[in-house]
Amino acid sequence: MHKDVSELMEKIGVEQRHTHLIIEALTHKSYSTEKNLPYDNQRFEFLGDAVMQIILTEYLFTRYPSEQEGKLTKMRSALARQSAFAKLAMALNLEEYVRMGKGEEASGGGQRVSTLCDTFEALIGAIYMAGGLSPVVGIVMPLLEKEFANPAALLDDLNPKGMLQEYTQKYCKSERPEYIIVQKNGPDHNCEYEIEVAVKGKVIGTGFGKSRKSAEMAAASNALKALKSVFEPS
Repeated sequence: MHKDVSELMEKIGVEQRHTHLIIEALTHKSYSTEKNLPYDNQRFEFLGDAVMQIILTEYLFTRYPSEQEGKLTKMRSALARQSAFAKLAMALNLEEYVRMGKGEEASGGGQRVSTLCDTFEALIGAIYMAGGLSPVVGIVMPLLEKEFANPAALLDDLNPKGMLQEYTQKYCKSERPEYIIVQKNGPDHNCEYEIEVAVKGKVIGTGFGKSRKSAEMAAASNALKALKSVFEPS
């Protein structure tokens, strides 16, 4: 059962006269279908996505005054992923306010990354329509600074294998990292891989995954963390 939106509106500073906009932004398609409503949050989701691109660009442009366009673009892509927007949604507890159909709610739909991401984008679109860009910036910027204070660190998650290769070339003067299957458990349709990644014959990371690719990415990510603790101690 969803909470009343008035509590959320007070928290984000949206006036009560714009309640209809916030309600629409929090209305999942399943709820709209079940209640035969003429609206859902998909249009606001479309708008909010565009508004977030502007805000993320400003955040990164200001946060990294000396960084080149290429890396800024990669960081913006990392911040605009479903998982990142879902994290911002959870910071606002949007899962408590989204209106969903009974079946969708019973299956845990409110906790899905895709649903949280879409709801966050829709809310941003509604806030923008209610008051323009300024109030959206006032809400989103503090969230970004709290949840993603170091956006550059997200690049490791975008392409950990590529980042590991660049890192080993820079600090270890190494050839390509080598990925070794340690074991594969279970049948082909439901197996788990354990993979090690080695540099110059020395294992620097281990990863697990339901596919070889996901296990290699996990191993590369763990290897990056290990190497950075050595070469870039905080």
